[in-house]
Amino acid sequence: MGRIQQSQFRISYGASYSAMVRHAAVFVDTFLKGVKPSALPVERPTIFDLVINLKTAVLPLSLMLACVSGCAQVTVNGSRPQILDAQTAHRLYQRDWDLKGLTVEGRDIVIDVDTRISVRFAADGRVAGFTAVNQLSGAYSVSAEGKLSWGKAGFATTRNMGPPELMEKEHAYLRALGKTNAAILAGHTLLLQSDDASTVLTFNEAGY
Repeated sequence: MGRIQQSQFRISYGASYSAMVRHAAVFVDTFLKGVKPSALPVERPTIFDLVINLKTAVLPLSLMLACVSGCAQVTVNGSRPQILDAQTAHRLYQRDWDLKGLTVEGRDIVIDVDTRISVRFAADGRVAGFTAVNQLSGAYSVSAEGKLSWGKAGFATTRNMGPPELMEKEHAYLRALGKTNAAILAGHTLLLQSDDASTVLTFNEAGY
């Protein structure tokens, strides 16, 4: 996805590279158990990324989403994607969102299945969650035009230390989260991204 995001595309929709990398571990484990590659079935991707470049887009984001979901019949988890604004932000409230994919400035970060990174939005404009090792808290707002903003003070976290690889992912996540300014919701999938789509965070609602 990173190479696509660095180009001047407007909309990209395709199989999730991060999900395929994570799933590759399943094949490695199978091979190590002695199963021959020829014995494995052909699999199709089940997780897809919808990315919209807000800098090169010539149409408003809401209209572009309408074109994608209405004309092309693109759906995510059975629901059409919707840019959230002040009127629809309530759809985020009191739902736990688990991170499944992370791209920071065009670079895909592999998130291990055992790594707990999540976010939860409250109706009072507060946000909280887990960041791999620590817990996060902060403030957010969504404008009538669909602009997602984070509190000027940034995010506050607890100060626990963990394994270097987890701390690295935690720092990448916090850096990426602060760069996002649009929220797109499709059923039980939440996408937070920056204007140029070089930074994208993909969440699934907990339990789905």
